[in-house]
Amino acid sequence: MKLFWTPASPFTRKVAVAAREVGLWDAIEIAPTTWTLDWGYRTTAFTAGLAEANPVARIPTLVTDGGAALGCSTLACQHLDSLSGGKLTPPDPWPMWSLYAIADGLLEAHILMRAEHLRPEPMRMESFLDKQRDRINRCFDHIEAHADDLRTGAEGGPPNLAEITVGVAAGYQDWRDWLDDFRPGRPKLAAWYAEFAKRPSMRATEPKDTPEA
Repeated sequence: MKLFWTPASPFTRKVAVAAREVGLWDAIEIAPTTWTLDWGYRTTAFTAGLAEANPVARIPTLVTDGGAALGCSTLACQHLDSLSGGKLTPPDPWPMWSLYAIADGLLEAHILMRAEHLRPEPMRMESFLDKQRDRINRCFDHIEAHADDLRTGAEGGPPNLAEITVGVAAGYQDWRDWLDDFRPGRPKLAAWYAEFAKRPSMRATEPKDTPEA
């Protein structure tokens, strides 16, 4: 397998954590991905092979051993789950997928805010940033209300995909200095994340900033 990635992307981190949790990380070739953006809104200089594999040129893109390019972190994680025999999804998956969708939407709001912060300050739209902050807070409040469903590594197994995504979202919130601390008023989530962040898969995938990420 081959993974186009950047270490700053929370969606990439989600795939990397999932791969490590099921023991497949060493089976993946990493293709560090860069791009440039000018403020004429043109992207140039994609990493060689990315746009050819996935014309959307989205990261992460996981290319399977069979040559299928999965240009979506959810699909990439589902592929890893299938290779592991279903270690990342419980027998009744729908409650997990419900929580996963909330955490994944939270990550989308993070990235929308990041894109806005990349714009020159006079061009930023504060009302748009406020909309994303509200969305992030609603999602964290929902996760706090369902924190009892976060049962990482039950019976010694890996976390499920919802838990991985919640952990990555909390980690991204901590990392970016323009995002608020998610912990006040959310004691269950704060306590859960304090333990989850200690997992080797999380420590090994801590985000690193790059000029384009």
